[in-house]
Amino acid sequence: MGNLTVTNWVRDKGFGMGKLVGAIPSAVGGHHVALSHVGKVFRAEGDNLARWRDWLRYVHLDQIWIWGLFCFLGMYLNVNLATAIIPHGTDLQGLAAGAYQAHYLRQIWPGFWFLTLFNGFWLLFKTQLGNTDILVRTVTDAVWMARHAEGRERLDIRGLYYGILIAFSLWSVIAIRLASPFQLFKFLANMAGVVLAIAGVQIVRVNRRFLPPALRPALWREIGVLGCSAFYAYFAFYAIRAFFQTLR
Repeated sequence: MGNLTVTNWVRDKGFGMGKLVGAIPSAVGGHHVALSHVGKVFRAEGDNLARWRDWLRYVHLDQIWIWGLFCFLGMYLNVNLATAIIPHGTDLQGLAAGAYQAHYLRQIWPGFWFLTLFNGFWLLFKTQLGNTDILVRTVTDAVWMARHAEGRERLDIRGLYYGILIAFSLWSVIAIRLASPFQLFKFLANMAGVVLAIAGVQIVRVNRRFLPPALRPALWREIGVLGCSAFYAYFAFYAIRAFFQTLR
């Protein structure tokens, strides 16, 4: 879901058409920047199309080779490391689950204890900051555009963004204590499946409705996105069914 909102960050940095759209200003000391409710559209012709194709090449390089490939490599190596050093059948429960790998690596070299825990903390902390920002940006943009559609534009984008950020941050302090880490992970994973099942269909629909034909993805890409939606919908269906069966 986070990748669906990367363009929001690109917009706020002023890249491409983002320099004509505006941005969400900083909480302290930021200049007031008018943020468009509907965005800007370039003419799909001539030099604009050439620049568009150049931009797509950068996107493919970043998302497929840098982000995608190294994400899979990172997960593959980490999981294999864990299964190699942690005894088979170990019950990883409670808040201590994040320390098992450090505990067994320490038996190889004591310094691995700090390095493993610090590395894990930094990755999770950085990921949490990014995911929180993405969630808040997504909700902010949805409210921002919806208010425009309703004809009510008198809304401060900075107050909206940071108000939602504070509300979600306070809720996370409460939610983190409502269940064990593994229960929270399972819940979040299944919720992400539901979101992606809907988002894939929405992306194809929005692209076909609003993008000029010259800018639309190839048919095989749209089929691939819909296939991903079906994939996540399949697992989301069984996860939801299993949840309601436990309530009986």
